[in-house]
Amino acid sequence: MRMRLTMVAAALLSALTMSAQTADEIVARALAARGGVEKIKAIETQRLTGRISLSPDAEGPFVVEIKRGNKMREEMTLGGKTNIRTMNGTTGWVVDGAEEPQPLSAGAVKNMAGGADIDGPLLDYKTKGNRVELQGKEKVEGRDAYKLMVTMADGQVRYEFIDCKTYLGTKWQGKISGGDKDFAVESYFHDYRKVEGVMFAFAIDSNPVGDTNKQKLVFDKVEVNILLDDARFGKPTPASAGDTK
Repeated sequence: MRMRLTMVAAALLSALTMSAQTADEIVARALAARGGVEKIKAIETQRLTGRISLSPDAEGPFVVEIKRGNKMREEMTLGGKTNIRTMNGTTGWVVDGAEEPQPLSAGAVKNMAGGADIDGPLLDYKTKGNRVELQGKEKVEGRDAYKLMVTMADGQVRYEFIDCKTYLGTKWQGKISGGDKDFAVESYFHDYRKVEGVMFAFAIDSNPVGDTNKQKLVFDKVEVNILLDDARFGKPTPASAGDTK
Protein backbone atom coordinates (compact mmCIF):
# COMPACT_ATOMS: atom_id res chain seq x y z
CA MET A 1 0.00 0.00 0.00
CA ARG A 2 2.82 2.40 0.90
CA MET A 3 4.51 1.66 -2.43
CA ARG A 4 1.29 2.33 -4.34
CA LEU A 5 0.74 5.62 -2.53
CA THR A 6 4.31 6.62 -3.31
CA MET A 7 3.74 5.83 -6.97
CA VAL A 8 0.52 7.86 -6.99
CA ALA A 9 2.26 10.80 -5.32
CA ALA A 10 5.11 10.62 -7.82
CA ALA A 11 2.66 10.55 -10.73
CA LEU A 12 0.77 13.56 -9.36
CA LEU A 13 4.00 15.47 -8.77
CA SER A 14 5.10 14.70 -12.33
CA ALA A 15 1.78 15.92 -13.72
CA LEU A 16 1.86 19.10 -11.66
CA THR A 17 5.46 19.82 -12.63
CA MET A 18 4.63 19.30 -16.30
CA SER A 19 1.61 21.60 -16.02
CA ALA A 20 3.64 24.30 -14.29
CA GLN A 21 6.56 24.44 -16.69
CA THR A 22 5.39 23.31 -20.10
CA ALA A 23 4.03 26.58 -21.49
CA ASP A 24 7.38 28.36 -21.42
CA GLU A 25 9.32 25.22 -22.35
CA ILE A 26 7.06 24.53 -25.31
CA VAL A 27 7.43 28.12 -26.50
CA ALA A 28 11.22 27.87 -26.20
CA ARG A 29 11.34 24.57 -28.09
CA ALA A 30 8.96 25.85 -30.76
CA LEU A 31 11.17 28.88 -31.38
CA ALA A 32 14.25 26.66 -31.49
CA ALA A 33 12.54 24.34 -33.97
CA ARG A 34 11.79 27.31 -36.25
CA GLY A 35 15.50 28.12 -36.32
CA GLY A 36 16.15 29.99 -33.11
CA VAL A 37 15.38 33.49 -31.88
CA GLU A 38 18.52 35.05 -33.39
CA LYS A 39 17.84 33.79 -36.91
CA ILE A 40 14.14 34.66 -36.76
CA LYS A 41 14.91 38.21 -35.62
CA ALA A 42 17.49 38.55 -38.39
CA ILE A 43 14.69 38.40 -40.99
CA GLU A 44 13.77 41.92 -42.08
CA THR A 45 11.70 41.08 -45.18
CA GLN A 46 10.22 38.04 -46.84
CA ARG A 47 8.45 37.19 -50.09
CA LEU A 48 6.43 33.99 -50.59
CA THR A 49 5.46 33.10 -54.15
CA GLY A 50 3.10 30.32 -55.15
CA ARG A 51 -0.52 29.53 -55.97
CA ILE A 52 -3.80 29.95 -54.15
CA SER A 53 -6.89 27.80 -54.58
CA LEU A 54 -10.24 29.00 -53.25
CA SER A 55 -12.24 26.29 -55.03
CA PRO A 56 -11.70 23.81 -57.89
CA ASP A 57 -12.55 26.52 -60.43
CA ALA A 58 -10.84 29.44 -58.67
CA GLU A 59 -7.07 29.04 -58.67
CA GLY A 60 -4.19 31.30 -59.61
CA PRO A 61 -0.81 32.83 -58.70
CA PHE A 62 -0.32 34.39 -55.29
CA VAL A 63 2.46 36.53 -53.81
CA VAL A 64 2.75 37.88 -50.28
CA GLU A 65 5.47 40.29 -49.16
CA ILE A 66 6.16 41.27 -45.55
CA LYS A 67 8.46 43.86 -44.06
CA ARG A 68 9.13 44.63 -40.41
CA GLY A 69 6.96 47.42 -39.12
CA ASN A 70 3.77 45.44 -39.86
CA LYS A 71 4.00 46.13 -43.59
CA MET A 72 2.32 43.61 -45.88
CA ARG A 73 1.31 43.23 -49.52
CA GLU A 74 -0.83 40.44 -50.98
CA GLU A 75 -1.45 39.93 -54.68
CA MET A 76 -3.46 37.18 -56.38
CA THR A 77 -4.88 36.66 -59.85
CA LEU A 78 -8.07 34.66 -60.36
CA GLY A 79 -10.00 34.44 -63.61
CA GLY A 80 -7.71 36.99 -65.22
CA LYS A 81 -8.46 39.59 -62.52
CA THR A 82 -5.74 40.74 -60.13
CA ASN A 83 -6.53 41.68 -56.54
CA ILE A 84 -3.98 43.65 -54.51
CA ARG A 85 -4.15 44.39 -50.78
CA THR A 86 -1.51 46.49 -49.03
CA MET A 87 -0.88 47.70 -45.50
CA ASN A 88 1.79 50.14 -44.38
CA GLY A 89 1.52 49.28 -40.70
CA THR A 90 -1.55 51.33 -39.82
CA THR A 91 -3.53 51.89 -43.03
CA GLY A 92 -4.50 49.51 -45.81
CA TRP A 93 -5.92 49.56 -49.34
CA VAL A 94 -7.41 47.13 -51.81
CA VAL A 95 -7.69 47.27 -55.58
CA ASP A 96 -9.59 44.80 -57.78
CA GLY A 97 -8.47 44.69 -61.39
CA ALA A 98 -8.75 48.12 -62.98
CA GLU A 99 -10.82 49.62 -60.18
CA GLU A 100 -9.58 52.53 -58.08
CA PRO A 101 -7.95 51.61 -54.76
CA GLN A 102 -10.29 51.59 -51.78
CA PRO A 103 -9.32 51.86 -48.09
CA LEU A 104 -9.40 48.62 -46.15
CA SER A 105 -11.79 48.40 -43.22
CA ALA A 106 -10.38 48.45 -39.71
CA GLY A 107 -11.18 44.75 -39.43
CA ALA A 108 -9.32 43.91 -42.64
CA VAL A 109 -6.29 45.92 -41.47
CA LYS A 110 -6.36 43.98 -38.20
CA ASN A 111 -6.50 40.69 -40.13
CA MET A 112 -3.45 41.65 -42.18
CA ALA A 113 -1.56 42.86 -39.11
CA GLY A 114 -1.79 39.36 -37.66
CA GLY A 115 -0.07 37.90 -40.70
CA ALA A 116 2.48 40.72 -40.96
CA ASP A 117 4.21 39.84 -37.69
CA ILE A 118 7.40 38.11 -38.87
CA ASP A 119 8.27 36.95 -35.35
CA GLY A 120 4.83 35.60 -34.47
CA PRO A 121 2.96 35.97 -31.18
CA LEU A 122 5.17 33.55 -29.18
CA LEU A 123 8.54 35.25 -29.62
CA ASP A 124 9.05 37.73 -26.74
CA TYR A 125 5.40 37.21 -25.87
CA LYS A 126 5.72 38.61 -22.35
CA THR A 127 7.40 41.78 -23.60
CA LYS A 128 4.59 42.20 -26.13
CA GLY A 129 2.00 41.92 -23.35
CA ASN A 130 0.70 38.54 -24.56
CA ARG A 131 -0.21 35.68 -22.26
CA VAL A 132 0.37 32.00 -23.10
CA GLU A 133 -1.37 29.14 -21.32
CA LEU A 134 -1.08 25.41 -21.94
CA GLN A 135 -4.45 23.71 -22.41
CA GLY A 136 -3.22 20.15 -22.74
CA LYS A 137 -2.83 18.11 -25.89
CA GLU A 138 -5.07 17.48 -28.89
CA LYS A 139 -4.85 15.38 -32.01
CA VAL A 140 -4.11 17.41 -35.15
CA GLU A 141 -4.38 15.34 -38.29
CA GLY A 142 -3.67 12.19 -36.28
CA ARG A 143 -0.64 13.54 -34.40
CA ASP A 144 -0.36 14.76 -30.80
CA ALA A 145 0.02 18.51 -30.45
CA TYR A 146 0.30 20.87 -27.52
CA LYS A 147 -2.55 23.37 -27.44
CA LEU A 148 -1.47 26.85 -26.39
CA MET A 149 -4.03 29.55 -25.72
CA VAL A 150 -2.50 32.91 -26.57
CA THR A 151 -4.25 36.00 -25.24
CA MET A 152 -2.92 38.98 -27.16
CA ALA A 153 -2.26 42.35 -25.58
CA ASP A 154 -5.46 43.70 -27.16
CA GLY A 155 -7.53 40.88 -25.66
CA GLN A 156 -7.79 38.82 -28.85
CA VAL A 157 -7.54 35.08 -28.21
CA ARG A 158 -5.91 32.61 -30.59
CA TYR A 159 -4.75 29.01 -30.30
CA GLU A 160 -1.38 27.70 -31.45
CA PHE A 161 -0.95 23.95 -31.83
CA ILE A 162 2.66 22.71 -31.57
CA ASP A 163 3.55 19.23 -32.76
CA CYS A 164 4.74 17.14 -29.81
CA LYS A 165 7.63 15.60 -31.76
CA THR A 166 8.85 18.28 -34.16
CA TYR A 167 7.81 21.31 -32.07
CA LEU A 168 6.79 23.03 -35.30
CA GLY A 169 3.45 24.79 -35.57
CA THR A 170 0.89 22.39 -36.99
CA LYS A 171 -2.36 24.36 -36.63
CA TRP A 172 -3.64 27.83 -35.81
CA GLN A 173 -7.15 28.72 -34.74
CA GLY A 174 -8.64 32.14 -34.12
CA LYS A 175 -11.05 34.76 -35.41
CA ILE A 176 -10.86 37.11 -38.36
CA SER A 177 -13.06 40.07 -39.16
CA GLY A 178 -15.48 39.60 -42.03
CA GLY A 179 -17.36 42.82 -42.44
CA ASP A 180 -19.85 43.28 -39.63
CA LYS A 181 -18.97 40.10 -37.71
CA ASP A 182 -16.07 37.85 -36.80
CA PHE A 183 -15.52 34.32 -38.10
CA ALA A 184 -13.71 31.46 -36.40
CA VAL A 185 -11.08 30.08 -38.76
CA GLU A 186 -8.29 27.53 -38.62
CA SER A 187 -5.14 26.91 -40.64
CA TYR A 188 -3.03 23.76 -41.00
CA PHE A 189 0.68 23.93 -41.81
CA HIS A 190 2.52 21.35 -43.92
CA ASP A 191 5.71 20.76 -45.90
CA TYR A 192 8.18 22.65 -43.73
CA ARG A 193 11.45 23.59 -45.42
CA LYS A 194 14.46 25.53 -44.20
CA VAL A 195 15.22 28.92 -45.78
CA GLU A 196 18.28 30.78 -44.50
CA GLY A 197 18.18 28.66 -41.35
CA VAL A 198 14.48 29.28 -40.57
CA MET A 199 11.66 26.80 -41.13
CA PHE A 200 8.74 27.86 -43.33
CA ALA A 201 5.53 25.96 -44.11
CA PHE A 202 5.31 25.69 -47.90
CA ALA A 203 1.68 24.50 -47.80
CA ILE A 204 -1.15 26.03 -45.75
CA ASP A 205 -4.79 24.91 -45.70
CA SER A 206 -7.34 27.28 -44.17
CA ASN A 207 -11.09 27.18 -43.65
CA PRO A 208 -13.84 28.47 -41.35
CA VAL A 209 -14.17 26.17 -38.35
CA GLY A 210 -16.62 23.39 -39.22
CA ASP A 211 -16.40 24.03 -42.97
CA THR A 212 -14.76 21.34 -45.11
CA ASN A 213 -14.07 23.72 -48.03
CA LYS A 214 -10.43 24.68 -47.70
CA GLN A 215 -8.44 27.58 -49.09
CA LYS A 216 -5.08 26.17 -50.15
CA LEU A 217 -1.80 28.00 -50.42
CA VAL A 218 1.18 26.21 -51.92
CA PHE A 219 4.46 28.11 -52.18
CA ASP A 220 7.20 27.19 -54.61
CA LYS A 221 9.58 29.91 -53.48
CA VAL A 222 10.34 31.69 -50.21
CA GLU A 223 12.84 34.56 -50.13
CA VAL A 224 14.10 36.42 -47.08
CA ASN A 225 15.95 39.70 -46.58
CA ILE A 226 15.31 40.92 -50.11
CA LEU A 227 15.05 44.60 -50.95
CA LEU A 228 11.44 45.79 -50.60
CA ASP A 229 10.77 49.49 -50.92
CA ASP A 230 8.27 50.96 -48.46
CA ALA A 231 6.25 52.17 -51.46
CA ARG A 232 5.30 48.54 -52.08
CA PHE A 233 3.08 48.71 -49.00
CA GLY A 234 1.44 52.05 -49.76
CA LYS A 235 -1.62 52.84 -51.84
CA PRO A 236 -1.55 50.47 -54.84
CA THR A 237 -2.50 51.17 -58.43
CA PRO A 238 -3.90 48.80 -61.03
CA ALA A 239 -0.68 49.24 -63.03
CA SER A 240 1.36 47.82 -60.12
CA ALA A 241 -0.19 44.37 -60.55
CA GLY A 242 2.48 41.82 -61.29
CA ASP A 243 5.33 44.20 -60.40
CA THR A 244 7.44 42.41 -57.78
CA LYS A 245 10.39 44.78 -57.67
